[in-house]
Amino acid sequence: MLAGRYRLGGVLGRGGMGTVWRAVDETLGRTVAVKELRFPSSIDEDEKRRLITRTLREAKAIARIRNTAAVTVYDVVDEDDRPWIVMELVEGKSLAEAVREDGTLTPRRAAEVGLAILDVLRSAHREGILHRDVKPSNVLIAEDGRVVLTDFGIAQVEGDPSITSTGMLVGAPSYISPERARGHKPGPAADLWSLGGLLYASVEGVPPYDKGSAIATLTAVMTEPVDPPKNAGPLLEQVIYGLLAKDPAQRLDNAAARKLLTEVLNAPERPEPAPEPVSPEATRVVPLPPLPGEPKTDVAAERVRGALKSVRNAAAEAKASAKEKAQVAREARDVRSKAVPARPKSGAPSGPVPPPRAPLTDVVPRRTLVIIAVVAALAILGTVLAITLSSGDDSAHKPKGDKAASSGPAAGGSPASSKKGTGSQNPSGAGTPSGQGSTATAGQGDGKGDDTGTGTGTGTGDNNKGGGGTGTPATTPYKSSQGFSIGLPAGWSYSKTDDAGVRFNGPNGQRLLIGWTDSPKSNPVADWTDQESSMTRPGYKRVKIAAVNYRGWPAADWEFTYDDDSGAKYHSVDRGFVVSLSQGYGIMFSAKDADWSKPETQQTLAAFFATFQPA
Repeated sequence: MLAGRYRLGGVLGRGGMGTVWRAVDETLGRTVAVKELRFPSSIDEDEKRRLITRTLREAKAIARIRNTAAVTVYDVVDEDDRPWIVMELVEGKSLAEAVREDGTLTPRRAAEVGLAILDVLRSAHREGILHRDVKPSNVLIAEDGRVVLTDFGIAQVEGDPSITSTGMLVGAPSYISPERARGHKPGPAADLWSLGGLLYASVEGVPPYDKGSAIATLTAVMTEPVDPPKNAGPLLEQVIYGLLAKDPAQRLDNAAARKLLTEVLNAPERPEPAPEPVSPEATRVVPLPPLPGEPKTDVAAERVRGALKSVRNAAAEAKASAKEKAQVAREARDVRSKAVPARPKSGAPSGPVPPPRAPLTDVVPRRTLVIIAVVAALAILGTVLAITLSSGDDSAHKPKGDKAASSGPAAGGSPASSKKGTGSQNPSGAGTPSGQGSTATAGQGDGKGDDTGTGTGTGTGDNNKGGGGTGTPATTPYKSSQGFSIGLPAGWSYSKTDDAGVRFNGPNGQRLLIGWTDSPKSNPVADWTDQESSMTRPGYKRVKIAAVNYRGWPAADWEFTYDDDSGAKYHSVDRGFVVSLSQGYGIMFSAKDADWSKPETQQTLAAFFATFQPA
């Protein structure tokens, strides 16, 4: 009997420093849960008193939380020189048990769970309470479907803001935020990171980080990108990436996460894939009858010859522009930094989905698709068609409206552009006038289908407004029709706009390319590292891929050398950064490797970084 009132029964569970008992409140005749605070054997008396004091203070604060997703605290009693917390008993499974026994959650159900946890975290954070142990085993799914977050109070003690005075960091390593793992003082953002890990586990069945040992897992939490979730769908995936941002300042806050989870919850149900069509409109191979008076064999042979001729013509045309198109796509891949995949149409099938790939119309031009549709009816032409596509245009697989916006190799071959006739054959990152418009100078540009910008300046002012600051050359501001602006030093001019982005040419073979996306990835380092596996530039050699401090935005530099078509060695740095959930940029500067370390080259690069302003 505890405190002459609570009769302990069986053990419901054990955690880092607590044991939960089933008990009966003899006074009110109800079943309750009682949590016993336990201390490690190595703890000294001062630390023990401190933990007891904090537990009692926080338990009182938790009792003030009025939220259906929080376990109600009924009482705190002192027995055997330690506090015992008496609280509501929730009959049901933990989320960890539900996933293990019943399978992973759908994105919609995961969003329901996430919203319930966000509600109680918001209430707790308003009371100054940080949970610090949000994980699937601490979320109960009641028999009536109610979602309850448990282990308040003790979790506050167990998840001390940093390494405790006894040298312990208590909690599940897979769900400890990067700032806690580094020993920094956490805030509400630490609980939201743990929620991101919980959402990941609820749809994937495994935690976002699990390397087999606490040290290895914590190291991965601090340094490695998370493996892309396969079952989250595009909307929930955006929430997961936003919550798992390593920098707490860049992490989704409660309101932003709530908005996105509500979108997941309200998204239309996606039907299961339909069976193969059997209607009269279904695609079928039907032999065409010969015209009256024509021999059947002659008709068939003539049609095959005509189809072969069409494919040969298409192949020749594709090969003629393949080199030009491949360059634009390489540029597109080099400058992009994509945060989350573009949202698919609501008719996409639900359930597990593979990593996002470019749609076929991004990989192959529509004209070529027409050829495929015609020739596919004649199986004998399959090999010819494969030869045609292998040297044709693979896209930069960018979402509609982006410049160099997406990531990953295109399905089926090396990257190339899907826009005909606008690419450059120079792999250095600089373009040449396309012949469709005039080259612009002094910050002006115009061309058919290209970007148009205007600007005037005298080279004075601060670095962010187009002037020449200390150590950087004076610049003339250039304003792009996309909305961004940048300062151009003397000798620089607008070249053109193509699939990769907006191109500028400078003296001594220097080039600048600016690309953008409306769906950036939240981790530029991980994105660059992922894209490096698809790098096709001749003579490519990585110098570094590293996070950089750029105006407080998530940013990373991908620096490398390569050989251009003439055999000259070039040096490039591509800075990818995320301005918002819907806007990311890449600034790629290239110069001859022999000139890279010269002060004037580095000053030019610094001027571009200093004067760039997003839309």
